[in-house]
Amino acid sequence: MKQHMILIWTGRISGVLVTAFFAAFFMGKGMPDILSGTGTDLLHFLPYTLLTFAGFLLSWYSPLWGGRLLLAGALLLAGYFLYHQEIAIGLIFAIPSLLIGLCFLAAANKELI
Repeated sequence: MKQHMILIWTGRISGVLVTAFFAAFFMGKGMPDILSGTGTDLLHFLPYTLLTFAGFLLSWYSPLWGGRLLLAGALLLAGYFLYHQEIAIGLIFAIPSLLIGLCFLAAANKELI
């Protein structure tokens, strides 16, 4: 198998796992807090996670643009948590999206391999 296909499928499989994990977290912890009115902090960083989710969906059809959107979303998410001095949580949320975005970018630009 060619190296760029390995990177694309690594990004796709990892993206599905990461998306499923964060979706389960949001449905189990975040949604009840939002409905009860105590989860307003979650609503502030939700657009950043939606940006990375959109990047993952786009990467199935266009790895280059999806990877770029994943990187942008990961950097914005990390910046949000760094601004609020939550470095550990920022790394937990941003590093998976950053690595998946790098997989898609490396696969899209075959000359980087």
